[in-house]
Amino acid sequence: MRLFTLNRLRATYDELGFAKTLVLIIDRLLRALDPASGLYLYQFVAQPLTAQPRLALNRAKAFSFRSISTPDPLLLALGRPAAVIAQRFAQGAQCLAALKDEQLVGCIWFVRGHYAEDEVRVDYWLPAGDAYVWDFDVFVVDSHRLSLLFPKLWDAFDALLKAEGVVYTLSRINSLNQRSLASHRSLGAADCGWAMFLRLLSFELMVSNLAPYVGAGRLKRQALHLAPLGQARGK
Repeated sequence: MRLFTLNRLRATYDELGFAKTLVLIIDRLLRALDPASGLYLYQFVAQPLTAQPRLALNRAKAFSFRSISTPDPLLLALGRPAAVIAQRFAQGAQCLAALKDEQLVGCIWFVRGHYAEDEVRVDYWLPAGDAYVWDFDVFVVDSHRLSLLFPKLWDAFDALLKAEGVVYTLSRINSLNQRSLASHRSLGAADCGWAMFLRLLSFELMVSNLAPYVGAGRLKRQALHLAPLGQARGK
C-alpha cells in the first residue's frame, strides 16, 4: 500500500518537520494494518478570554448566537453521530451555536470541570473553580471560513463566559494540524502541555509531559490535569 508519493512526503516534511512527519507516517501505517489502531499527538493550549471584542459590534451583524444545552435539531447540521452528541450533553457540555437565517453555520462546544476525550481513553481535568472551561469541536461551515464568522464566534464565546467569571478556556489540538494551531495562537493561546497516545486495538499507551507522564492499559482511562502555565493544576 503506497501511503505517500515522494512529492507529498517532501511537502509534509517541509510543513511539519521530521518528528511530526514520522508520527504521521506511523499513524498511517497502523491504520492501514487495522482501523482500530493509530498514533495520536496532542498539543494542549490555554487561551485567555479577551476583555475587548476582536470585531466592532456593528460588524458581522448577520450572525446570531444561541447557547444549547440539550439535544436540538439544529445540531444535525454538524454531521456528528447522535450518540456522540448525547454523550457530550451527558457530561454537561454546552454548544454555542452561530446562526445565519436560522441555519447553523458554526459552533464552539465547551464544558466545565473535566472533559472525556472521545478519540482515546483519557479525561482532561481543569483546576477547581469557575475560572476555566474546556472548549472542543470548534466548527465553521466551509462557505463562511473566509468570512468574519470565526472572530465573531469567539467574541460571542468570550462575552458569554466572561459574564460567568471564566478567565481561560483550555483545549487540545492535533499537533499535526498546523492551521488549527496557528488559529488558536492568533487568538492568544499558549501551550500548556502535550501527550502522545499509541493505540493498538484495545491497548493504549500514553506518554506526556504532564503527570502521571506514562500510562497504559486495555480498559483504564487515563487522567491529565491541565492549567495555564504558571498556575496550579487541579487534583
